[in-house]
Amino acid sequence: MEIADTICAVSTPPGEGGIGILRISGPLAHNILREIFQPRRKRNIFAPRTLHLGYIVNPESRDKVDEVFAVFFKAPYTYTREDMAEVYSHGGFSTQQSILSLMMKCGARLAEPGEFTKRAFLNGRIDLLQAESVLDIIQGETDDELKCAMEHLEGRLSGRIKLIQEDIKEALVVVEVLIDFPDENIDVDPEGAFSRLRKADKEIERLVESYYLGRAIRHGMEVLIIGRANVGKSSLLNSLLLKERAIVTPLPGTTRDLIEDIIHIKGIKIRLVDTAGLRTPKDVVEEEGIERVKRRIPEADLILWVLDGARAYSEEDEDIHREVACRNTILAINKIDLPQKLERPVLAAKSLKWQEISALDNTGIEDLKNAVHERLVGKRSRRNKILITNLRHREVLHKTHESLQRAIGAYERSEPLEFTAFELRDALSHIGEITGETCPDEILHTIFDRFCIGK
Repeated sequence: MEIADTICAVSTPPGEGGIGILRISGPLAHNILREIFQPRRKRNIFAPRTLHLGYIVNPESRDKVDEVFAVFFKAPYTYTREDMAEVYSHGGFSTQQSILSLMMKCGARLAEPGEFTKRAFLNGRIDLLQAESVLDIIQGETDDELKCAMEHLEGRLSGRIKLIQEDIKEALVVVEVLIDFPDENIDVDPEGAFSRLRKADKEIERLVESYYLGRAIRHGMEVLIIGRANVGKSSLLNSLLLKERAIVTPLPGTTRDLIEDIIHIKGIKIRLVDTAGLRTPKDVVEEEGIERVKRRIPEADLILWVLDGARAYSEEDEDIHREVACRNTILAINKIDLPQKLERPVLAAKSLKWQEISALDNTGIEDLKNAVHERLVGKRSRRNKILITNLRHREVLHKTHESLQRAIGAYERSEPLEFTAFELRDALSHIGEITGETCPDEILHTIFDRFCIGK
């Protein structure tokens, strides 16, 4: 795809820094750089892919703006497959804005969010899945997030999708041959094609299932810490975070609202949510806090139910047990550093299993973290598997799976082949949305609008 105009942007975060990077992409990139850049050594030829030391100057006044390095890249061997230039200036805000203003005066326009990567996609350098992985790399917080994003950028998932597409196309070709030439003895193998199609459908199911672990790595899982008042929920939150995030006092009902923070356990991002103590509310503020907890319980990936080991099992505890009985729950008995009054046989009679901890002196906290990880991820080990980390990809693959199931079913029931062909075309249309071959413009806009301007 040919794009006529030239764009520019600051690619480094705003604020003071040792260096600032400005980018230009488009047909005027080379000319703009020559207009505003003055090498310290006079050169007739501005060699591409060579770093040049010099000054950014105002073309009209010839005033120097900054001492910089500059480099020119010749299409198509660039990030966008267009002519590009980059300027490495000092990292001050005023300096970068002055250089950006000069670029725009010389014919460039300010890039839209994600426009450099969007041009890389539109010009065929990367597919849409790889473009999305660029943002995942920028926003990644853990080693596992970065690893997944790099696998997608390198094309491992795209390659798997292309193989599935080829199997669907092969089955569609066979079906269309049988439709168009029913009386001719054409050498096609429908059984072989549909055997491979079934295997492709199984691979789609595996990818869809991998989203659970992929979501845990990319977006994190929510763990809701609940219990009656003054059992040490806030102390446990602070202990898990290794910092004083929540206020802790001996007074019941100190925590009135939800308090959230992030920890990482074995590469999994976990959003911990401390909550108000569940009891009969004393005032309207506490009542609202308790209602928020109850609304959040069905949404949580895991409930961390805290009991006070220094107090007997109460009716309030039993109310909470009824609330979480059908949920994914870990029971933690806190305050084991104090004399114990909680009757363990009562818990055992309810078939409850528990972790014993002391949030005060961190006893059992590492074991609790391991239990949380095991309960959330279980045996879903990566083992170098390709994971789906994007909800859009999961939904598209699920639609593809449904279309393939209908196509395979129609073929096996010997229904008119036109029905099978229709579903196979539908499957190809769905799966093409992942790599961008059939993706609507509004989805493209939404995806690239999430990027920063300089990327």
